[in-house]
Amino acid sequence: VKSNALVSRGRRWTMKLQDDELMGFAGVWHKAQPFVNGSVAASIALLFVQPADVFKMRYQLGSQLGFRHLARKIVKEEGVGGLYKGLDAGLARQMTYGMTRLGVFRTLSDWCKRKIERERPTGSAAGDQAPVQLPLWQKGVCALTAGGIGAMVGNPADLAVVRLTADGGLPKALRKNYAGVFDCLSRTAKQEGVLGLWKGSGMTVTRCMAVNLGQLASADQARDVLENLGAKKGGAVSILGGSVVGGFVGAVFSMPFDYVKSQVQSMQPDKLGKLPYKGAVDCARKTMARHGPARFYAGFLPYFFRQAPHAIITLCLLAELTMIEDHLEDELEQEMHHPKLHKAKRALFPK
Repeated sequence: VKSNALVSRGRRWTMKLQDDELMGFAGVWHKAQPFVNGSVAASIALLFVQPADVFKMRYQLGSQLGFRHLARKIVKEEGVGGLYKGLDAGLARQMTYGMTRLGVFRTLSDWCKRKIERERPTGSAAGDQAPVQLPLWQKGVCALTAGGIGAMVGNPADLAVVRLTADGGLPKALRKNYAGVFDCLSRTAKQEGVLGLWKGSGMTVTRCMAVNLGQLASADQARDVLENLGAKKGGAVSILGGSVVGGFVGAVFSMPFDYVKSQVQSMQPDKLGKLPYKGAVDCARKTMARHGPARFYAGFLPYFFRQAPHAIITLCLLAELTMIEDHLEDELEQEMHHPKLHKAKRALFPK
């Protein structure tokens, strides 16, 4: 009898350990999931749009050629790989900046939604209550915060992207001929100091906050509007529609900041060792005086065709990855353990 009691107690203790371990893993995964999915989705999207980023940079540096002629020039001088110049730096950027901005935005948005849910009256059943939708101003605050944090984390990789993509468009005497992202970062740190990796970070932060405000906040708002009009929650119409709106608004909001950022990060000293601009504000002031406001939208078409598809692919992949993972996770928990654990985890980590 004592032996059976000990075996039964041991099984209960083992099951409790398994439940505790799963709950612990679930907590870690639910905190990391927005960051992991954001990094994967943004990196995959970049593979489709990197040539547009190269075109955009060449136009911002003054190229007057059309799409076809510029493409021929790049391929002739640099090979087909020239269209993907800076891809390694771009991937590094998505795994730092992209991961952080998407992860922080989703984490903050979910925290705000849980806060609103806790403040709801407890009289009605949970199933009778409509899903929480944040007001636009709260989405904007979350987007601005995420953009600022992501920009500071990803500025070194962003600097490498600008310099690698711009290098082929410079006169041969001025080219650095970087071997790749790590060569660019190490040479920049040696020549300009470690803080040189954050050159133009003020403009990068401003630009990324504008991107996030225009892209993520507007995409979430458009998705909520479509769902309120009858589109299926989490369906193709709401996800794709929100992503298209986010891609367009994000490109319009951020283009002037991106132009100034690119000019500051890619500037080279003249024969006397003097830089053309003292900083982002000086660059914006001189550009406005010499060329007028339209100059800030130089290369808008390639920028738009880079930003909008990247936003659409990223946001659609992000939503799809999250839904697939949540579905598989729910099925696994239901099969491996009793429903109590599933309900307990859902109470702690609501979707």
